[in-house]
Parts: sequence; C-alpha cells; structure tokens
Amino acid sequence: MGNLPEPIQYHLKPTKLIPNSPKPLLHYKNAFVKDGQVDRTRAFDTFCSNEWDVQWVVRYGQHQRSHYHSQSHEVMVVVSGPGRIRWGVADLSDDPQEHTSGTAYEDGGLELEVNVGDLFVIPAGVAHKSYDPSANTASFGCMTGDARGIAAENPRIAVAEVPLEGFCMMGAYPRGSVF
Repeated sequence: MGNLPEPIQYHLKPTKLIPNSPKPLLHYKNAFVKDGQVDRTRAFDTFCSNEWDVQWVVRYGQHQRSHYHSQSHEVMVVVSGPGRIRWGVADLSDDPQEHTSGTAYEDGGLELEVNVGDLFVIPAGVAHKSYDPSANTASFGCMTGDARGIAAENPRIAVAEVPLEGFCMMGAYPRGSVF
C-alpha cells in the first residue's frame, strides 16, 4: 500500500457473543490520501493488485447493527467523513438508538472516531459497526450496487466517480472469499 507507517494494532478479546480474533485489528492512518482526499483509484488498484476485490462503497447512517464475517477478513478505508466505528462487541437490543447511542451493547471493545484515510484490516470474527451520528438518514446505503460487487461495467471508474456525502467507506475482501 505504498509508504504507509506501521499500523496501530488493537487486540480484541472474545466476548460471550463475539469470537473476535487472536490476530490484531490493524489501523493505518492517512492511507491513499492526496490533497486531503483518498485517491480511490489508487486504493482500488492497490487492493486488486494484492488480490482483494472491492465490493462496495457505502454511505453510513445513524445506525448499523454490529456484525462480523466468520469466514473472511475485510479491509475498509474511510473515503469521506468523519464517522465512528465500534469494534469487538455485540449489540444487546433491537432498538437502534439503544444499541448505538445508549448502553445496549456488550462491555469491552473499542470505539474510534474515524477520518478520511483511516484504513482498517479486519480479521475474520472481529465485530464492527460503522455509523454517523450526524447523518440525515437512519440506515446505511450502498452506493455501488448490492454490496456483493460493484454494479458497473468498469468498477474502477465507478468507485472513483461515485459522489460522496457524509461518512463513506470503500470495502474489499480477499479474492474468492465468502463474506
């Protein structure tokens, strides 16, 4: 990924509901940033050249359920923001306000304010929930298809040209993985 500094490593212990991983969550700052913005084409090309397939660009709303991918690692880069990500814990209520802004989530974990260029390599099993407390909408929306691939003739161009508003990230998974 170019001349990135050493990543910040977070070790998230298993909880009653979330396996997390013995592998650390890796956090790189200022990845692919040029003139205050993420160079999405460079990020796309770097992911693809390392056999990671870009599957989505998502705009986050005020809520998202905590979730994890049991069989696949994931990489996400913040392409516009700021936003928040809570790592390593499960939601304990179906009420979106309670599990996001209240206390209806497991103890432990880690909550980060994230900004443009923050890149995360997420081991399989690590829970995450991304949200934007100041968003105009409650839920997230995939801006490039159904989050199972970029719905465009040329995904590279589509990722570079999708309009960004609010807290948005681009995500990729190892080629051939199930997520």
